[in-house]
Amino acid sequence: MTPLDTRAARLSAALILLALLLAGCGQQASAPPAAASPLVPVLAVSELAPGPNRIALGVLKDGTPLNDPELSIGMRFFTVGSGNASTPDSEATAVYRGEGLPFGLYVGYATFSRPGAWVVELTVPQPDGQPAVSRMRLDVLAEPKVPAVGAPAVPSRNLTVHDEADLSKISSDAKPDPDLYQLTIADAIAARKPFVVAFSTPGYCQTAVCAPNMLVVKKLKEQYKGQVNFIHVEVYPYPYGESFQAQRRVPPMDEWGLRTEPWTFLVDAAGVIQARYEGGITFAEMEPALEQLAAGQPITPPAQ
Repeated sequence: MTPLDTRAARLSAALILLALLLAGCGQQASAPPAAASPLVPVLAVSELAPGPNRIALGVLKDGTPLNDPELSIGMRFFTVGSGNASTPDSEATAVYRGEGLPFGLYVGYATFSRPGAWVVELTVPQPDGQPAVSRMRLDVLAEPKVPAVGAPAVPSRNLTVHDEADLSKISSDAKPDPDLYQLTIADAIAARKPFVVAFSTPGYCQTAVCAPNMLVVKKLKEQYKGQVNFIHVEVYPYPYGESFQAQRRVPPMDEWGLRTEPWTFLVDAAGVIQARYEGGITFAEMEPALEQLAAGQPITPPAQ
């Protein structure tokens, strides 16, 4: 692990979540005062698109991130200007998905029928007293910058071992798996086989979740090797330290419209994106999706 990654891992998770919020869609929470609501949700996504979306949240208690596997958060979604502010368009539950991550993460799923302004109502159980209810505005983009579920995968030509035999010049991972650097994304699309592509920088991750994500990807690769192809795309070109300081990123990051990291995409044999995950992932959340991807089935959210 590099010194930069060590420092990133030591960052307060509250600052990590705040950075994700500031980098996101501009959602604003209208939460009760801290005295009345000690558990405060923080949205941790950078953009939303029409169709299915993964909604990741952090929870702060007195400004400190909570890491409670027993906590779940109720979510109700409303269209702005629908004429009936009391009837939600849909409901979901965000459950704990923080196994192996440096802070608690709570994930639910929602499908947005149209672009524009939405509101999510979050119900957070409180240790003492009634659940706290807060609302956040959501902006669902008509033209998302990041390829959405249902969009074709971008045929990028990321570096592979065929370009550079020295894996340390392809990946900042301390223990890179050669299997993850055999194919370009364009190769994977042409192979007409399901694949997973992970955009992350284990050595220079500003959210401290890239290295844990890579452990999940490697574990999934061992389970689904032969059925699904796996690709890791390093965020920064070598030399990583210089590129990190200059915020110079590899071309596939721009081609996929990625402004944050990490991102993980599940792509079917036809080259169509079936799921996308921003930020931290866990084996418990990903394994059911990989089983469906390998079987050529539509990916449905895991049971909450």
